[in-house]
Amino acid sequence: MNTLDNWLQQATRGLADDSATQVHTEIREHYESSELLAINRGDTAEEAHRSALTALGDAHDANCQYRKVLLTSAEAKMLREGNWEAHAVCSRIWFKRLLLLAPFTVLSAAVMAFMNGSTSTAWTLLGGAITAGFLFATPFLPVYTPSRSRVFRYAKWIILPGMLALIFGPDTLKWSWLLISSLWPMIWIEMTRIAIRRKLPVAKWPRHLYL
Repeated sequence: MNTLDNWLQQATRGLADDSATQVHTEIREHYESSELLAINRGDTAEEAHRSALTALGDAHDANCQYRKVLLTSAEAKMLREGNWEAHAVCSRIWFKRLLLLAPFTVLSAAVMAFMNGSTSTAWTLLGGAITAGFLFATPFLPVYTPSRSRVFRYAKWIILPGMLALIFGPDTLKWSWLLISSLWPMIWIEMTRIAIRRKLPVAKWPRHLYL
């Protein structure tokens, strides 16, 4: 393995395969151009090699910059998993109907609890019904533009914490650690999706990236 390969290995660490391939192509072209320029100046092959490699800069710093603008392997994995999940839902009509039926079932249970005087249980079920209805209806909402996507995400992060607060009621602050633990996976996913949206042109956004 030559020094350029070492540099590329460090610079592309953690990048998705397509991103790494793009970096390899661009850097090799840049390296060869710099090396040829140095040789034309009268440098020896070894001097031209060192000069071209130095011109590339620090591989670690380059890796940090690439991670900001190119997809990482973790982000590419999330895209693949999201595409698979969306396909799994949309390709099964019975599953789609089950998703839409579930919130109404929970809502009916909440109404029954209210009628039976179980107020605490009823509020918990109502919060669960609203949360489930919002989440399960998500794949069927007409969210397919960046502006609608932003509105939907604002609504999501208002409704979800609000419904959890409704479920816990006066003990919300007491159980705040549990609320944060429950929401943290979704927060992490959303942060990753924000990074992906910033890196991909809108024309390449899959359906689940709007949500």
